[in-house]
Amino acid sequence: MPELVGPVPLLATAVLALNDHVLKARFPGLVTGKLSDVAGAFVLPLFVSAALGLATRWPLRGRLGIGVAVTVALLAAVKLSPAVAAAVVAGLDAVRAPLGVGRGRIIADPTDLVALPFALVAWAYGLAAGQRKGREARP
Repeated sequence: MPELVGPVPLLATAVLALNDHVLKARFPGLVTGKLSDVAGAFVLPLFVSAALGLATRWPLRGRLGIGVAVTVALLAAVKLSPAVAAAVVAGLDAVRAPLGVGRGRIIADPTDLVALPFALVAWAYGLAAGQRKGREARP
C-alpha cells in the first residue's frame, strides 16, 4: 500500500475533505469547484490500487492501471451525465446515512474533466512510491 500511505496522498485527501466541507461553502467559485475534482482524480486511483493490493496479489503497476481506468470512467460518467451523478449520490448517501453523515452532492459539469490528467499523475506517483518502498526493503 505504499501508493496511498505518504504525505502527498494524505495532503490530497485533506484538501478534498477541507474543500468539500468548508471552502466550497465559504468561497464558492471556480477554484473550489475544481479543487475537489483535481484532488479526487489524484486520490481515487491510489485508493483503488491500495484496496486491490489488500484483496489480491496483483502487481502495483496493474493495480494502478485499474485505479486510473476506474477513476477516468467514473469521473467521465458523473461529469457528463446528470442521471449517473444522481445515482452515485444516491448510492453514497445510502452508505452515509447509517453513519450520520450529511447528504452529498455531485453536479454533472463537463468542464470538471480538466481534472482527468491528475489520474495519470497519481499513476506516476504510485509507481515512484512503490519503487521507493522497494529500495527501502532491500538490505
